[in-house]
Amino acid sequence: MPLPSINLDDRRFQDLVDQAKRMIPQYCPEWTDHNVSDPGVTLIELFAWMTELLLYRVNQVPAKMQLQFLELLGMRLAPPRAAQAPVTFYLSAPQQLDRLIPAGTELATVRTETSPAIIFTTEQDLTLRPPQVRGAFTRPVGRNAAWITHDLRQLSLTERSINLFPAQLAPGDAFYLAFEEDHGNHLLALVVNCTTAGGAGIDPNNPPVQWQVWQGATSGRWADCELEYDGTGGFNRNGEIILHLPRMVNEELQGVSGYWLRCRLTEAQGGPNSYRASPAITDLRVETRGGTALARHAVSVHNERLGLSDGSPGQRFTLLQRPVLNRDPARDYLVVVPPGGEAEQWEEVEDFADSHADSNHYTLDSIDGSLTLGPALLQPDGTVYRFGKVPVKGSELRFSHYQHGGGVVGNLPRGALSVLKTSMPYVARVSNRAPAAGGIDAQTLDDARLRVPQVLRTRQRAVTADDFEFLATQVHGVARACCLAPGAQPGEAYDIAPGRVVVLLVPHLDAPHGAIRPDQLILSTELLRSVQNHLNDRCLIGTSPEVRMPQYIWISVEARLRVRPRSAPALEAEVYRLADAALYRYLNPLVGGADGTGWIFGRDLHVSEIFALMQRIPNVEFVDEVRVTVREPGRSEGGQPVLGRLDVPDGALVCSYQHRVEVLQLTTL
Repeated sequence: MPLPSINLDDRRFQDLVDQAKRMIPQYCPEWTDHNVSDPGVTLIELFAWMTELLLYRVNQVPAKMQLQFLELLGMRLAPPRAAQAPVTFYLSAPQQLDRLIPAGTELATVRTETSPAIIFTTEQDLTLRPPQVRGAFTRPVGRNAAWITHDLRQLSLTERSINLFPAQLAPGDAFYLAFEEDHGNHLLALVVNCTTAGGAGIDPNNPPVQWQVWQGATSGRWADCELEYDGTGGFNRNGEIILHLPRMVNEELQGVSGYWLRCRLTEAQGGPNSYRASPAITDLRVETRGGTALARHAVSVHNERLGLSDGSPGQRFTLLQRPVLNRDPARDYLVVVPPGGEAEQWEEVEDFADSHADSNHYTLDSIDGSLTLGPALLQPDGTVYRFGKVPVKGSELRFSHYQHGGGVVGNLPRGALSVLKTSMPYVARVSNRAPAAGGIDAQTLDDARLRVPQVLRTRQRAVTADDFEFLATQVHGVARACCLAPGAQPGEAYDIAPGRVVVLLVPHLDAPHGAIRPDQLILSTELLRSVQNHLNDRCLIGTSPEVRMPQYIWISVEARLRVRPRSAPALEAEVYRLADAALYRYLNPLVGGADGTGWIFGRDLHVSEIFALMQRIPNVEFVDEVRVTVREPGRSEGGQPVLGRLDVPDGALVCSYQHRVEVLQLTTL
């Protein structure tokens, strides 16, 4: 049975007052008026009230003591997590030479009178290269179709034109460009001169084409580019096509080795919005207008001086800026410079359990920024055991590099990052094309206290699938996890080799009940690294865990509901609101499903479920029609209709994309 909670002093206000009154005859016999109107009794009540406050504090466990208890269990409060966002640097003009935007470049939001600037820092170097086209080709759809080679250099010298697609147009026909160098994460502009009838038959605002880059057979082959601007209207007029390219992979196609970009006719070709003939161009020039780098909500601090060593074990120093974000051991470490000696690089550890007298180890608390050196303990035989090396007295301690920041304040909307902290040559402006996501505040003490029973019950070893899932969700920022083993018969999206375990993660969202954007479910590099390290430390020898993002199947529902005749407009509006909210809540990877705990991994979706869900809406007489469609993010039209049941692969989740609900009154004869 659990130990009872001990109340150190259970006296209350009235108990203290009564006890003081009983002592009056003993210590002050001449005091005979004990009524509440007596000034002395008023003082007694005042002191009783103050004493009751002190007794309440005595019976409480201080927060600092609770943190010490958690550390004894091997638990620490999780530090904040930094938001991440793709940041695009726009060049002032195309450059003839490579331009480097180094890692650590800082950009920020606009500072106002009421809010300070929120600073982001790029994570990797971004090299912007001028494009060099190695070849241009047209490939008709079909495995054995012959490629057509074009010579772009002859276009500017003659009045000739080239057709981008074959004479007999069909979905899948494509125009290919091969580049000599990698232009992944580049902002490319295709300056095109078109013939007058190049794009006849199509809607210039919605041409049936898509731009893609080659990413290799192991990465999904062709990946879509983001179209920022099409000034040609689908090759209807002269203008520019500006594309944001994702990662690219070198490949040899048609005997040409290079990095490939293609313009492909979509399935819309053949419908009402189709090219009557292949568009033709008389000139094509490709320019680099900028590039995109990943940045996170962090401010870098370089070579900070902590102080001098006094030669004693267990010394503690504090970093000036905190909380401290996750560190990279190759870049973020303690530097100890002995008097007259060479600098030493010290290693950060979680604890000193495996440290000895010659270990250059230290611990660093991410929340309060305290850096602690190894202590020394007196042994029963009278010797002193040192858990870590002690710097020589007078040694200078410096921290090479660290970053601070993080939290939900970094979850910024699109376009919020627009200020370069330092001017850069040839860079005109900067902007985040997608919202910054993934920022989480530091873990609270109440949250950690509630997790203690789970930690005590778990085996702290990842053996079964349940172990991997539970341990993955212990990392701050993970809402759900699903473990796939080689025998789980996963879908085509997952290829698990023997000895490997795939753990699929769903990130935590602050507002999961409404519509969810695809970018909100992207796992940040920091979160992936944290979960990977957490599982690596706890899995068995011979098991290699791999952390991935699950496959999301985006669902759109079109529903027509009927309410009773002559219903008030307010009732129709309420039915629409409830139906729309129910769809977004039910088809949800975090709070969806019948039990509201998130859609089950790999669970099929039946159209009849949507009928039943809509019928449960108050004031709905009957459901007239329901259409369920599988959509592709970024496209509002098209998609695959669901007839009866949607087969969901193992490890995949359904998620609401865009729903359309129509509420009509029931017609009467």
